[in-house]
Amino acid sequence: MSKVAGFVVRSSKFRHVFGKSVKKEEHYENVQSNASAPDSNLLDCSSKYFAVPWRGGGGPFVVWPLSKPGRLPQDVPLCTGHNGAVMDLHFSPFCDELVASGSDDTTTRIWKIPVGGLTEDMEEPQATLTGHHKKVILVRWNPVADSVLSTVSFDNTIKIWDAEKAAERSCFSDFTDAIQSFEWNYNGSRYATYCKDKVVRIIDPRNNKVTNQSTGHQGTKGARFSWLGDRPMFCTIGFSKQSERQIFFWDERDTSKSLSEVQIDIASGTLLPFFDSDTSLLYLAGKGDTNIRYFEIEDADPFQYYLAQFLGKDPQRGVGYVPKRGLDVLNCEITRFLRLSQTHIEPVSFSVPRKGDQFQSDIYPDTFAGRPSLKCEDWFKGANAAPMMMSMNPADGGTFRAVVKGSSQGVDMAAGGVPGG
Repeated sequence: MSKVAGFVVRSSKFRHVFGKSVKKEEHYENVQSNASAPDSNLLDCSSKYFAVPWRGGGGPFVVWPLSKPGRLPQDVPLCTGHNGAVMDLHFSPFCDELVASGSDDTTTRIWKIPVGGLTEDMEEPQATLTGHHKKVILVRWNPVADSVLSTVSFDNTIKIWDAEKAAERSCFSDFTDAIQSFEWNYNGSRYATYCKDKVVRIIDPRNNKVTNQSTGHQGTKGARFSWLGDRPMFCTIGFSKQSERQIFFWDERDTSKSLSEVQIDIASGTLLPFFDSDTSLLYLAGKGDTNIRYFEIEDADPFQYYLAQFLGKDPQRGVGYVPKRGLDVLNCEITRFLRLSQTHIEPVSFSVPRKGDQFQSDIYPDTFAGRPSLKCEDWFKGANAAPMMMSMNPADGGTFRAVVKGSSQGVDMAAGGVPGG
C-alpha cells in the first residue's frame, strides 16, 4: 500500500488491466446457435478451436478454428451424432481436438476432430457414454488426470468415467434437488457442486463422500461455484431473496459462515465465473449482460478488489475462456474471452498496459501446460498431482515444468508424456 494525496492506493500489477473488443473483421459472423441451456456456458474453447451448439434437428454443434475469423459458411461442417439438443460442451485440457458433448438425449459423446478442423459433417463419435436416465446438462474433464471425465445429469447424479474405455467408474446420487454448477478443484482431487436446494457440497469422487457442505444464497435463481486456484478458498455467485446478484467468499476449512459477501447489482441473468489462477483475477460475465466485470482476489479481508469492467454492445448468450497457450504475450495480453451473441462471436482481449515489446515475466508466471500429470488408472487408484506447468516466455520454447513442493522445476519429457509413465 502507498499513500497519494491523502488516499490509500493498493499496489497491484493488474490495477490497470483493460478489456477491448478486437476489430470487426476478427469476429466470427453468421453464427446460428439458438441453444438454451441455463446451466451451461454454451460456448467452450481450446487454444485452437471454439465449439458451440448449432441450429438444426438432432443436436448438431460446430467446432471451428480460432485462426479463421470472418463469416462462417452457410453449410459449415457439423458434429451430428446426437438425437437431442446439445446442452454442454467441453474441450479436453490435454488435446485441442478432443471435445465432449452432453445432450438432451441422455448421452455424452466424445469427438476427435481432425487437426485443422472439420471439412465435412462428422456423424460418428470416438465414444458414446450411456447410463444417465435424463438429459446430461454439464460435462467436465479432470484438470490433471488423462481421460477422466465427469457428467452431470438432470437425474440428479454425477458419473465419473474412464473416457478412453467408455467405462463408468463411479456415480454419486446423494442430491436432494437439481445440480446447477459443477467444478473440479485445482488438482482434480475433489469437485464441488451447487444445487437448487441452495447447498454447496464438496465431494471426494474416489470415496464418493461429501467432505464439506454449506448453505449458500437465499434467492431461488441459479447459482454458480468457483474454486480460487490452489488456495483453500472458493466463491459462490448467486442471488439474494430480493434478486440482488451476489458473490460470497468462503474458507474451505470452515464453511459455517462466509468470509465476505459482495452485492453486485439487481439483474436477472446468471453470472458466469472464470478464475485465472495465474493472475488471481476473477471475471464475471452475466448471461444477457453486455459487460464482463473483473476482480483481483487476495488471501486477506476483504478478499476481493473490484478493478473495472469491459462494456460491449450486444448482450452475451454465452462466454468461452481461451486457454493461456493461445494468448499474445508480447502485447501483454493476459486473458481472452469469446462472447456469443445472437448472430456472431466477439473475441475480447484483456491486457496490462506496458511499453515495449519484451516479455514481461512479472505478469506471466508459469501457466498450465495442457499435459496430464497422471494416468487415468493412477487417479482412480487415489494418486494426486499438481497440474503440469509451462513457461510462457517465447524464448523458452514452451519449457514444461513439473510442480514439486510448490515450485516449478524444468523436466525432460517426451511429447505427450505423463510423469511416472
